[in-house]
Amino acid sequence: MSSRLGKLSVGLAATLLLAACGSSGGSGGEVGAGEPIRIAYMDILQGPNAVEGGDRALQLAVDEINAAGGISGHKLEVKAYNTDITPSGAVTATNLALRDNPTIMIGYGVSAGLKASIGAINQAGIPVLHRTLASLTSPTSLGSKLTFRIGDGHLFDTYGAKKILVLHTSDAAPTEGAAAIKKDAEAAGVQVVERSVPPTVTDLTEAVLAAKDVDAVWEWGYATTDALFVKQMQQNGIDKPINTFSVHSAARSGLIPQNLLTDKISYVSACGADTLQTPESQKFREAFADKYGPGATEPFQPTYYDAVYLLKAAVEKAGSTKPSDIAAALETIDYKGACGSFKADANHNMIHNVPVVNFVGGNPALVKNYENLESAF
Repeated sequence: MSSRLGKLSVGLAATLLLAACGSSGGSGGEVGAGEPIRIAYMDILQGPNAVEGGDRALQLAVDEINAAGGISGHKLEVKAYNTDITPSGAVTATNLALRDNPTIMIGYGVSAGLKASIGAINQAGIPVLHRTLASLTSPTSLGSKLTFRIGDGHLFDTYGAKKILVLHTSDAAPTEGAAAIKKDAEAAGVQVVERSVPPTVTDLTEAVLAAKDVDAVWEWGYATTDALFVKQMQQNGIDKPINTFSVHSAARSGLIPQNLLTDKISYVSACGADTLQTPESQKFREAFADKYGPGATEPFQPTYYDAVYLLKAAVEKAGSTKPSDIAAALETIDYKGACGSFKADANHNMIHNVPVVNFVGGNPALVKNYENLESAF
């Protein structure tokens, strides 16, 4: 990362929620003998923001667990549902999933989509492990004491910039995150230029030109907006440090050329399993490569891998597949996974490290893993 960067508030994009108010599989009790634990995989499956193979890490965990006999004698089954990036898309996907009586739901990458769906989820009593980021999906906002996040809210670092551009899409989580970034930057005496654009924006020329007069850029959107901004910066000959959330996903999806990925382009990783050197991260990378071939995973994928193993740990600790028992167990679990160490705090955040990653030779390289973080979200 460049020394020109200033004090930035970096949001983590990967979170987990358990919103269980009833029973597994909609039955009010435990999964029946010989019945599978059914996982509804909820994610963006179509369109420019879809990630090919986004469920591979989840499926890897499912296959590993099933090969070892399942969870307390129950095999795992997975079915995918397309949430799109809109609240209405998430509601439609949620209703379809609930008709199939899942035991648990994993996914939901868009905060507004989960918020719009939570009424039906709570009524059905189905646990949800998700990776959204916004206070509107906090336990208080969702009206449940049984909510857990697999990500921390904010971290800070000082690099020396005097003026930054904060560019974000206009939906809930990016807008909320941008406000926090702006607040923290201004508190440190860093001037902020802000631009808000629709998630479906197709031209960022005005925002790109605004970047001429700043020292660095914090860009918070989707893979499509990350790719568009990076490419238009290059087309306009503007070379500034850029921090994003989804630029790696954009590159993996073919939205951005590999040669534009340099050490001035960084992202806040939802999980550092592709760059961390812990035994758990290395084991995950080896298993993923054995199953799907060599190459780094999407940054968010290992959160799904760990989510499945958190479910397994909770069921085994509780000795039960009842959602209320799983939730109680999650409050006391101390688990080490591919993404780091998981342990619920007072706000039910379970993981407290944030890797910041840039690119060396077009490949992800760990800048720093920020640890022992806290969030009120």
